[in-house]
Amino acid sequence: MIARFINADRDGSLHQKPNALHRQVTSIWNEAARDASLGLNPVTVPSFRGPAKRIEWSLLRRSFKDDTDKYFAWCGGADPFAADARARPLAPKTLRLARQQIHTATSALIDAGIDINCIKTLGDLITPENFKSILRQRLKRTEGELKSFEHYLARALIRIASEWVKVDASILVELKRLASKLPAPKRQLTPKNMRFLRQFDDPQSLKRLRMLPEQLWKELKQDANPSFRTLAKAQAALAIAIPTFMPVRPENLNELELDVHLFVREGRGATSTLELDAEEVKNDQELAFDIPPHIVKMLIEYRDRVAPSVIGHCPKRIFVNADGTPKSQSMVAVLITSYARKRAGIVMTPHQFRHLAAKNVLDANPGAFATVQHLLGHKSLKATMIYAGINKRRAARHHYALIELAVSAQMPKRKRKKD
Repeated sequence: MIARFINADRDGSLHQKPNALHRQVTSIWNEAARDASLGLNPVTVPSFRGPAKRIEWSLLRRSFKDDTDKYFAWCGGADPFAADARARPLAPKTLRLARQQIHTATSALIDAGIDINCIKTLGDLITPENFKSILRQRLKRTEGELKSFEHYLARALIRIASEWVKVDASILVELKRLASKLPAPKRQLTPKNMRFLRQFDDPQSLKRLRMLPEQLWKELKQDANPSFRTLAKAQAALAIAIPTFMPVRPENLNELELDVHLFVREGRGATSTLELDAEEVKNDQELAFDIPPHIVKMLIEYRDRVAPSVIGHCPKRIFVNADGTPKSQSMVAVLITSYARKRAGIVMTPHQFRHLAAKNVLDANPGAFATVQHLLGHKSLKATMIYAGINKRRAARHHYALIELAVSAQMPKRKRKKD
């Protein structure tokens, strides 16, 4: 049935991403199939990934894989009391990225013609000749357009050379010289994010986004027989309401738990809060927000009535499936993007709530980058300065206002006619 639907969509519609639709439909079907009372069989979620671009990790020499594992154990602070322990362990996400970078560099070196058996340790990646071969191969693969990935790939290899392999100073200088030929990524919003923010040049867009959760909440209250659809609508309302006022990262939004991150208090004058410890946040910066009263009411009703009516008990996590298991981050993202687009006419991703928060602050207070830094939990002001580009239009508007003010001050005042 799903195959016939997708074939009809491919042949008879103008849908831009039929593959994505196919995966979304099967994912939604499988979520519905979790409800045993429906009697649905799960289906396979199709994969449309192309052939692998990196060499199979299992094909690499055991000595290279062992050296890599030791390196990551050291980077992660496996033994903080070791004599050579890293001064500051890398975060799990940084470790995952570094592993991808090593895998990519190794594949590029092999594609450049180096025998796989010649790559015995991480040190073989960072000889000047091999370093150049890796970057040349990446340049060839990207058709001459080196992007930010290559810049950070070179930095990761230099870090290995300095911290792990401990190459001679002259070699390190040469590696840095070669890396300097790569363009550093510009610290600014991407064209995609700029297009997203332009939607909110119309104040009505922000109003529609602000009111959407309350509209969804009114609708789900009318469900006489709550089901997984009721649960999904409630979660969509919360998934949009929370980051609109408390711009947390998508991974933190997905993992929110009552009495762990969300402290809901019902007494008169009581303050409810959303709190994230430093170790839970990407850049080790703790975050805390006061929860607006209208969201507090939604959370209380979700906890006490909406969720129990579907899953049979009060959930600990906010975003769960109908059987009580945690909902994946991708499915929460689908709820946000689909409801925002269909019900409010806004195209956005979960992370873009953070860009919108910065725009709202800077529109009201041009130059208030420190406020944006604290709101978003950036470790340094440099990370916040990606929003400097959108400040140019604010400066132009301010200039226009100054001209109008100066001209109006020179205009002769009209005398009021006496009655």
